[in-house]
Amino acid sequence: MPTQNTQIVLDTNLWSTLDDGSLPRLETLLEELDLQAQVLPSTLLEIVGIGSEDVRRRLVAGLARGPRRTRVRTEADLFAEEVVELIRRTHPEWLRRIPDRAEVERLRTFWLKKIWRQALEDSTALHEHHEGQAPMRDHIVAGQKQNSTEMREEKFKPGDLTELHAKDDPELDMSSLLGKLPGWDGSPRALWRLRLAHLTWHQLVVVGPRARITGEDRTLTDWIEPWIDLGKLRSSPESFVHMWLDEANAVDVPRNWLNWAVDFVQLTAKLGSGNPGDAQQASYLVDCDLFLTADRRFVRVLERVREDAPFSFAGTVLVDGDRDKPTAERIEQALSHIAQTRDCH
Repeated sequence: MPTQNTQIVLDTNLWSTLDDGSLPRLETLLEELDLQAQVLPSTLLEIVGIGSEDVRRRLVAGLARGPRRTRVRTEADLFAEEVVELIRRTHPEWLRRIPDRAEVERLRTFWLKKIWRQALEDSTALHEHHEGQAPMRDHIVAGQKQNSTEMREEKFKPGDLTELHAKDDPELDMSSLLGKLPGWDGSPRALWRLRLAHLTWHQLVVVGPRARITGEDRTLTDWIEPWIDLGKLRSSPESFVHMWLDEANAVDVPRNWLNWAVDFVQLTAKLGSGNPGDAQQASYLVDCDLFLTADRRFVRVLERVREDAPFSFAGTVLVDGDRDKPTAERIEQALSHIAQTRDCH
């Protein structure tokens, strides 16, 4: 069995099936094995997407309540923290003289307390919001399908993810990015660097200033702005891009890197509607010991990423996907298999 006080994350595909009578047994299992379940905001937002109000209510309660639960900060909060620390190391002149800690506390209070309370009291509004996000999720998956098709047509096979360069990647339109990344001359650079430079530049410099008018999602800006003087950052575009292309290390931004790597490797596998959520969950695996899932394809993606990741992250545990068996029983069997495997070694 896992070691003492093991931190685990259960995939949404397990939480969403615990309404088969498994919730009480899961609680006992967590206690018996001294497991602490980290519960993710992204999982909550997936659970409130379930159509049946009764099932939704029971699962939200099972997710939110119990002594063996730890609510985790949002991935946007964790992403932003990594970017802020990178800036603190490389460009401290961009830091706010007086950070807006009250705004950070307000955001964390909402995501760690208020949204959970809202879901427990009446998840209808959250369910409707989740349904309203369907076009955005569909757009992301459609983009992945297009990129995946192009990669297959080019017979593209990625090598070491840390060494993968833009010139090797048919999905990356260098000519279009060249104008958006000042300071980059278009020469081959590590793809993860270009992607994270582009994503953060677009969020902080393009979307952030206009989002309150256009209604675009400025979540990353909301989390970074309390710490960073974005006016100074925006006035130093070449330095910002240089920070990502030359000064950052993958180990400085492991959650951002892991999210990118999973998203990229997904392009080489059969695509599914759950891909955006999988990449989102992957970013939490830096902070736990075991990740349990019934998605065999997701396990393959994570193990492929692990081959090249320059840091460690949670071990993957494949849980039997047979829905005719109680979910808690399937989880217990998977954990027992780990113990037997370790004993053999």
